[in-house]
Amino acid sequence: MGQNLERRDGPRQMCSELVRISFQDPGGQWVSETGVLEDVSPSGLGVSLNIPVSVGDSVRVLTEGFFGSAKVCHCRFEQYSYSLGLEFSDGYTWDRNDWEPPHLLAIPVRDTR
Repeated sequence: MGQNLERRDGPRQMCSELVRISFQDPGGQWVSETGVLEDVSPSGLGVSLNIPVSVGDSVRVLTEGFFGSAKVCHCRFEQYSYSLGLEFSDGYTWDRNDWEPPHLLAIPVRDTR
């Protein structure tokens, strides 16, 4: 049987939008990098970035219509870039009525029972 790698609560919506990720490096200097927002769910974001970010780091996320904080839950290299899993901070829960990225596409939920 295949392993279920879904880590987020709630349905994930696919999208494609530029996003700015800012964080402090180990020396305390701010780093800011443009990436691609790949998906969004009530609890977090999936972002593709050209540089790695340490798991557990806090990041700032800026894109058209949204600014917030998140924690890096995973960062792994996949083919051409780093895939980051970000969990929203400060009790934020995404609601598409507040902010809807362009090109939003719902992923059908499959029953894995």
